[in-house]
Amino acid sequence: MANFKMKGNDLFDSHLHKLATIKGDSIYDSHLHKMATIKGNDIYDSHLHKIGTVKGSDIYDSHLHKIGSIDKIKKEIDGAMGGVTVAALWLLFVR
Repeated sequence: MANFKMKGNDLFDSHLHKLATIKGDSIYDSHLHKMATIKGNDIYDSHLHKIGTVKGSDIYDSHLHKIGSIDKIKKEIDGAMGGVTVAALWLLFVR
């Protein structure tokens, strides 16, 4: 069983505590502090420093080292459909 679960636009841990929310192209933590912004296939932190990118089904860090895949995310987060936003959630809260 996965330790994380997606319900709508929210990410929860195994105790159903809300960790993050997706609103438009931004990701917010449970206190509604902006954690990341999505621009195309790139993921930027709250200071607009590039922290990752998605190419096909692979996830790369800011130095273009492969750090994961969409298939891995789907195993770790119940209800995750894939995409750049879910990759950003994984990068910020799960990994």
